[in-house]
Amino acid sequence: MRAFSTLVILALMATSAAAETLTIATFADPAEDASTPLFTFDGVSNIIEGGWDVPGLTLETVSGTFENVTFRMDPLLVDGFGEVQAGDIVFRDSDNNEIFTVGFDSAQINVLGLGATEFLATNEVTFSGSILPLPVQMESFSFGFSNQTQLPGAPGFTATASFTASGELVPEPATLALTLLGGCCVLRRKRR
Repeated sequence: MRAFSTLVILALMATSAAAETLTIATFADPAEDASTPLFTFDGVSNIIEGGWDVPGLTLETVSGTFENVTFRMDPLLVDGFGEVQAGDIVFRDSDNNEIFTVGFDSAQINVLGLGATEFLATNEVTFSGSILPLPVQMESFSFGFSNQTQLPGAPGFTATASFTASGELVPEPATLALTLLGGCCVLRRKRR
């Protein structure tokens, strides 16, 4: 009975140690000023779209740093409460290879006050792409808007932005098994 309890505790420790939230990908605002926005929100049609297609965006990821990355988010409808419809954000390296995709069933635009706005999703988010060394769970992303500029003669704005995507890396079953086996070996050695 005691050995079984110990194995259960080791298994729980192995799985809990593996579930650590990490920054999967991030970039600082690549724009020098408001003249090169990353996002446009059209308040007449209630559409938000975003992207960056010029040099200067450095994407730091769990797999390394990528220079001169581009990204694109197709136009998405925003309801009167800031809820954004489902979409994808696709990141490409300097050779135009897709390296990271963020999919979401819905997102939110939050006006935080004093000109601060955030575009984020924390539920029903999925990550895919070559930057991921292991599967990911509990995915979320956030763009922090800055340099917001009112559209001339119309409701809406443009904004530059920084980005963070977070999640928990899910270890392979073999990794968990080795962790558990190592724990058993340590316990056995202590008994001797």
